[in-house]
Parts: sequence; structure tokens; C-alpha cells
Amino acid sequence: MKARSFFGVVLISAALLAMSAWADDGQVHDARARADYMIHCQGCHVGDGSGFDGRVPDLRHSLPLLLSVEGGRAFLVQVPGSSQANLSNLRLADTLTWMVRQFAGAESNLAFAPFTEAEIDTWRPQRLDDVVATRHALIGHLELPDSREEETAIGRTSE
Repeated sequence: MKARSFFGVVLISAALLAMSAWADDGQVHDARARADYMIHCQGCHVGDGSGFDGRVPDLRHSLPLLLSVEGGRAFLVQVPGSSQANLSNLRLADTLTWMVRQFAGAESNLAFAPFTEAEIDTWRPQRLDDVVATRHALIGHLELPDSREEETAIGRTSE
């Protein structure tokens, strides 16, 4: 009886491995990146990227702005939630790419180049001294007045 069970487990495992070999590599990366977002980012930015008013930036609003300015891509890698995540550089690149594709909107995605492991390797060690000040310097002039006032009223926030 034990031999049958063992054989069944081996057969099922082999079938699953064969199926995974046929899976589209992009789908596998997307699924892993989505899971990494859920584990490392969703606690603050929530499932739909909306964050918390005045405390955690709305990715749907801030990603397109950050992608439109010089230094915005580096900022997304350097914020503590990214730079300190327990992810390899490749997985962080995949997660940030997934976030942009998921939350930045169609217009931002047209010209978007996926994050690379090399970018992460370059920017990740360069920690930000003041996340809010850096964010404001990059996109403060592009944000709606209400979002700047809320951020100032609450105090320090992080991406």
C-alpha cells in the first residue's frame, strides 16, 4: 500500500513539473511578483494600490508621476519598503515592474521599460535620508494641492 502511495505522489509530482514547464514564463513571473507585492507591499499600499490617505501614497497616482521625472525610477527602488525587502534584486525588479503594470495606468505603461536587475543592483544600496523630502523634490510640484497638504499635516510618510 505504501508503494502505491509513493508511486502516486511521484506521478503527480512529475505531472506538475511537466505542466509548469509548459507554463508561459511571463505568467510565472507575474504570479510570483504579485505574491511578492502581497507579502512585502500590500500591508501599507493595500491590494488595489490606493494606500491610506495622508499616510501611505496612492500608487495609482504617484507611480505615473514618479515615472515621468528623472530620478523617479531610482526612488521607487530606494524607498525603505523596496530597498529593505527580503527579495533578490531580480525579484524586486519583477515586483516593481508588476506594480507599474498593475497600478500606473495605460498611458504610463506605453513607454514603460521593465525594471532590470542591474538597475536594482545600482540603486538599492543608495538609501534615502529623507523619503518625504526626496519624494516632494521629485514630484511635489506635480501633485494636487490637497495631497501635499494632507502629507504635511500627517508628518513623515514612506512609500
